[in-house]
Amino acid sequence: MRQDMGAWESGRVRSSNTPELETRRLMLAPLQVADAREMVDVLADPELYGFTGGEPPNLGDLQARYRSQFAGPAADDEVWHNWILRLKASGRPIGFVQASVTRDTADVAWVVGTDWQRRGFASEAAVEMCRWLRQIGLGSLTAHIQPDHVASESVAAAAGLGRTAERDADGEIVWASAKT
Repeated sequence: MRQDMGAWESGRVRSSNTPELETRRLMLAPLQVADAREMVDVLADPELYGFTGGEPPNLGDLQARYRSQFAGPAADDEVWHNWILRLKASGRPIGFVQASVTRDTADVAWVVGTDWQRRGFASEAAVEMCRWLRQIGLGSLTAHIQPDHVASESVAAAAGLGRTAERDADGEIVWASAKT
């Protein structure tokens, strides 16, 4: 369903199929285009791209990315869920989690800004996202992690994923949960 373009551009419209989720310390708020204004600072540290490559996005690039994510995939058999991680105490954004869902599988990912790393936020958010994905009936969850990225491996393990022998086309190691 297409929303009113003016409301969509301003980011006032919430994706109807991605619920708000909550943990002890975080709100997982469905992505809005307007989140780019705050998130550009969260994603600004070049060190954040040490394992994944790339560089910090500027505001225009991040707004374009969020418009695309908000609009969703072109494929009818795929659904995207994107959440901005916000501290409950202040509402401040600190990162994001996302899931690309096809049939009974979700490919999940997470990023927490460098100022908030090593505090368990990524694990807390990933565990909640994966709990919700399992609750809605997804039989398999996967994540793709760069070799030797110990922090992301810990997040994946906390979310119930295990390392497999499989590597994707980019050389990342596939972590997966067993089909239920």
